Amino acid sequence: MKIFRLLSICLLLLAMMQGCLKDKGNYTYHDINKVALAGSLPDTFRVNVQDSLRIDIQLSQTIPNNEGLEIDWVFYKESLSTYRRQLGHSTSLRALITDAPSTYSLDLFVKDKKTNVSMYKRFVVEVTTPFNQGWLVLEESGGHNDVSMILPNNTVSRNIYSKANNNQFLTPGQGRIAVYSRRADQLIYVFTPHSGKMLSVANFTTTLPFSKWFFIPPSAEEPQEVFSNSTEEHLLNNGKAYGIYLITPPPYAFGVATPGDYYLAPYQLSSQRGFIFYDTVAQRFWYRPSSDFSLVNINSSGPTDIWNLNKVDKRLLYAGMGSGETFNAVFESKNRDSAFVLTGTSAGTLSKASSADTLAAGLPLQSASNYLSSRLVQHIYFAKDNQLYLWDIPAKTHRLLYTFPAGTKVKRMKWHYNQKSGSDPDNYRVMAVATDEGGEGKVYLFGTEATGNFVDNTYRSVFSGFGKISDITYKTQP
Repeated sequence: MKIFRLLSICLLLLAMMQGCLKDKGNYTYHDINKVALAGSLPDTFRVNVQDSLRIDIQLSQTIPNNEGLEIDWVFYKESLSTYRRQLGHSTSLRALITDAPSTYSLDLFVKDKKTNVSMYKRFVVEVTTPFNQGWLVLEESGGHNDVSMILPNNTVSRNIYSKANNNQFLTPGQGRIAVYSRRADQLIYVFTPHSGKMLSVANFTTTLPFSKWFFIPPSAEEPQEVFSNSTEEHLLNNGKAYGIYLITPPPYAFGVATPGDYYLAPYQLSSQRGFIFYDTVAQRFWYRPSSDFSLVNINSSGPTDIWNLNKVDKRLLYAGMGSGETFNAVFESKNRDSAFVLTGTSAGTLSKASSADTLAAGLPLQSASNYLSSRLVQHIYFAKDNQLYLWDIPAKTHRLLYTFPAGTKVKRMKWHYNQKSGSDPDNYRVMAVATDEGGEGKVYLFGTEATGNFVDNTYRSVFSGFGKISDITYKTQP
C-alpha cells in the first residue's frame, strides 16, 4: 500500500514538471523607475530650537513618468515610539523646529506614484538650544503677551513662547516671569492676568497649566509671585500663600492656602533660616515656616526694638534683600505725611529690625514707580518718572544717576545674577532697566561701581523693538 502511494506521488510530480517545461514563458517584462538621491548629503544635521531645518535634495530617476513622486519627511525620537511628526513633502525641506533639545531621527520616503516602488533614507538631527542663558522679556503687543529673550551674543530672539506653542499667546495685561530652581530642576513661571503657566526650560513649551500646580487648585487663578530656596517654595496667588516642602521626594504640588484674613505683599525676604512676608492687611511681618506653612510671630521682636516687626502699622512701598541676610524696605505712614527706610535681618523667627529712618514727605523715594535694593552695599535704586536715583541709606539722602528721554516710563528693574557661577563679574553689578518710550519697549543694561554710580554715568547697552514690557528676569543655564 505504501509503495502504491509513493508511485502515485512520483507520477504526479513528473506530470507537473512536464507542464512547466511546455510553458514557453508568455510574459512581458518592464523596467521600473529607480529613484535615488543624487549628489552627497551629510548624515547628520544640526539646528537650534525655533530655527528652521533646511535640507535641499536632488533625486535621480531612471524612467520618469507623468504621475510623479510622493515625498515624506518624518521626524521622531527613537525613544518615543508614539511621537511622529511630518515636516514636509517636497525636495526643499523648510521646517520650524520647536522640539526640546535632543537627538532625533529624520526619515525620507520617496515613492513612485505609478509603480508604488519606494526609496528610503534616514538622517540624524541634533537639536540644540540658544535659550540656555539670557534676559527673558515678558512683553505685550498686538493684544497679547509673549516672551522674548536677549541672548549673551547681544541678539534678541523674538516671540519664543508663541513659536513654541503653535502660535498660542499669553493673556494680555501686566504680568510676571520668574526663573527658579526646584532642587536640581530649573523652572520657568509665567504669570499673566487670570493665568499661570510653567514652561519648559529647553524650548518654552507649556509643561504645566496653573491647575496642575496644586493638589486642589484654588478657585481664583491670580498668581503673583513664587519664591524658593533649597528646602521650600512659596507661591502667592491673589494675596494668599501656598507652599511646597522640597525635602520630601517628588512629585511636588502646592497644598491648600494658609488660612486667615491676610494679604501678603509680593516681595521675597528670605535666607536659609526661612522666609518672612509683609501682611498688607494687618500691616506687620510674619514668619512662614516650611514645617506647616502657617503665619507665625517673629519671636525676636518686642516693644523695645527699633521696630516691632509684629506691629509695623505702616504702608509698605517696597522690600528687597540686601547683602547676606539683610533686607531693606520703604514705608509710608497711613496718611502719607512721612516716609521710612527700614533695614533689618531676615532670619526666620529670629528676624529683626536694625535701623529705621524717618523721612519728610514728598521725597522722590516715596513716589517712585520702581525700586531695587543693592545686594552689595546699603543702597536702594529707584525710578521716578524718567529718572533713575540712588538712595544712600547711611547718608540718608538720594542722588540722581541717569535721565532717560522725556516721557519715558520705567517699567522694571532687575539684577543680573548667575546662579551657576558665583564668580560671574556681572553678579549684582549689572542692572537691567525696562522702559516704555513712546510705546516702544527697551531694555537698558547699566554697570554699577562700588560707589553705586553707573559706570561712565551711562548704560552699557540697550535693546529696542519690544512691545509694552511687564517684566524682565535673568535666566541662567539649567
